[in-house]
Amino acid sequence: MHYLLAIFFGGIASFAFEPLGYWYCALFGIAGWYWVLTQHRLRQRVFISYLFGLSILLPTQHWTGIYVGNLPWLILCFGQALIFILPALLMRRNHRANQFIFPLSYVTIELLLRTVPFTGFGWSRLSLTQTDSPYDSIYRQIGLAGMALVIATIVVLRNIKHILILAVILTSIYFIPDNVIEGKPIKVALVQGGVVNLGLDFNNKPREVFMRHLNQTTFSISPSAVDLIIWPENAVDVDVFRNDDIRIQIENLSQDLDTPILVGAVTRSSQGLNNQAILFEPKISQTYSKRYLTPFGEYLPLRSVAASVSKYATRIDDFYPGKEFITFNVNGVKFNSLICYELINDSFTKENVNDFLVIQTNNATFGDTAQLDQQLNIARVRAVESGRGVAYVSTTGITSFIDANGKVTNSLDKFEPGTSIKEMTTYSGRTNVQKIGYSVEIISLGLLVMTLGYRRWRMDV
Repeated sequence: MHYLLAIFFGGIASFAFEPLGYWYCALFGIAGWYWVLTQHRLRQRVFISYLFGLSILLPTQHWTGIYVGNLPWLILCFGQALIFILPALLMRRNHRANQFIFPLSYVTIELLLRTVPFTGFGWSRLSLTQTDSPYDSIYRQIGLAGMALVIATIVVLRNIKHILILAVILTSIYFIPDNVIEGKPIKVALVQGGVVNLGLDFNNKPREVFMRHLNQTTFSISPSAVDLIIWPENAVDVDVFRNDDIRIQIENLSQDLDTPILVGAVTRSSQGLNNQAILFEPKISQTYSKRYLTPFGEYLPLRSVAASVSKYATRIDDFYPGKEFITFNVNGVKFNSLICYELINDSFTKENVNDFLVIQTNNATFGDTAQLDQQLNIARVRAVESGRGVAYVSTTGITSFIDANGKVTNSLDKFEPGTSIKEMTTYSGRTNVQKIGYSVEIISLGLLVMTLGYRRWRMDV
């Protein structure tokens, strides 16, 4: 029965992720998991935790196998579920220290999800699901790790006094000041040009994706109507440095519209393929190369093993990661771009201190799956964390403008070509989480070790 409960509560917790987005289900699921854990011995706790994690990961990450087959999806989920065993190993049956060990170990679970193996895959962290909760400002103060600590602490409290204390703390978070202030606005156009086919063959017809974005821009934007035009990742599906005619067309478009254009393009250097954001004004003025590459998507850590698991492995060329953080500057307004998978890298949070944030992505490879909604939700988290407006642009959707409070203010329909234009507020200064960095994780790990040590000392006395 306890194993069925673990599966049930894990399934409930998975409802917190988009496209359902029932944020409170994360609390119900974790609460049920904690309750079941405290009732059983080590061996049972291990299986309970594994099944709980698996019941979150399997439905949430099902989109990862939509075009490459079920085996890679299953390997990912069954492997990551092992991380959820940590509290089972550290807790004791009906022990008072569990109410401290559980939330601290849950912070460690999310740390491991985002870092191991192969730079991790922190997509299915329950801390990402609280953008519509009444305490979403926690992101701005103590970040994702802080949110993980809070939601895991909420569920272990049994004493009404402790619950009231936590409620007061959460309420006071709204009044903690930071030095983020508004600046002058900038008018931005996001172009969602669409693709020929959804899936891995989205760009199997050379130049077609480029032409779709070129035509959509030409037909929907008048000269000098906006301050900046942004195309998504992979919008230019041929190398602009090796195809002069493509580069010239973008330069001419920028000149005709009297507007800078930021495009997403794949290029090839002497080191290999690069996934880049390139700014035309109208000539190429700045280039950013994606630094945080997607394991098994943009490079294969274990190529020979991967080839034996999926026939699609041979179709993946290794990309070369960029080394530099680039700040784009358009008429005195500064911004930086995160390209697709970089969105889930917490280490970039401290860098998002320019006037606004751009996120360029290509969701065509995942079709009409939950991935689109989940990635947009992560972008909302990054908006709140940084206190910045976000220009989120995709080849197929969901292209959106997100304000500094994480609310979607404009969006285009999925899979329909379109252009969204909005005047974005710019900001300067740092949020508190950008100042403290990894402090919550470091302190949580320290407290966890101290709690375990104290428990051991009490047993020896």
